[in-house]
Amino acid sequence: MAKTDKLSIYLSFLLRHKPEDAGLPMDKHGWVSVEELIDGINRTGKYKIDGQLLCEIVKEDKKGRYRYNEDGTRIKACQGHSIPWVEPELTMMEPPEYVYHGTTTEAWEKIMASGAVNKMSRHAVHTQADVEKAWQSAFRWKKKPVVLKIAAGRMHQDGYLFGVSDNQVWCTEMVPVSYIEDVLIVRE
Repeated sequence: MAKTDKLSIYLSFLLRHKPEDAGLPMDKHGWVSVEELIDGINRTGKYKIDGQLLCEIVKEDKKGRYRYNEDGTRIKACQGHSIPWVEPELTMMEPPEYVYHGTTTEAWEKIMASGAVNKMSRHAVHTQADVEKAWQSAFRWKKKPVVLKIAAGRMHQDGYLFGVSDNQVWCTEMVPVSYIEDVLIVRE
């Protein structure tokens, strides 16, 4: 794994889960000062970063996890926070007819037993309109991946709310198994 990959993972960790590890003041929507982020990461001694390297990581992130404000002085993770007081900035709207959730066969068994895809420690269940992006999420767990095809249009008609993040991740509070229309499995 390249050093920038490790730094990107650490950046995601700070902006989504533990800003206090680098002494970062964060507002209620997850925004932090770029200058304080750079200083905080450098102060920890784990990595060295400057504005140019941060821009490179943000630009090259395939999932579009990060966003700068208009003048480039603040940065945030678009979604995926486990920080209880952070309120993700989502645009609430009608979802596509189908969305996809990448997970593992092990998690799928737990979903079936519980009766729903739950948000766990995050603010929402994350889904994708693009099945390929859901496969990317499923494969990151290094276990047997599956992708769930979810009838988001039907959920919305039944009163479930959906919001979309800046990087086009569709979020909802939970997905009852009755809305899972198919389970896509990798053929070996």
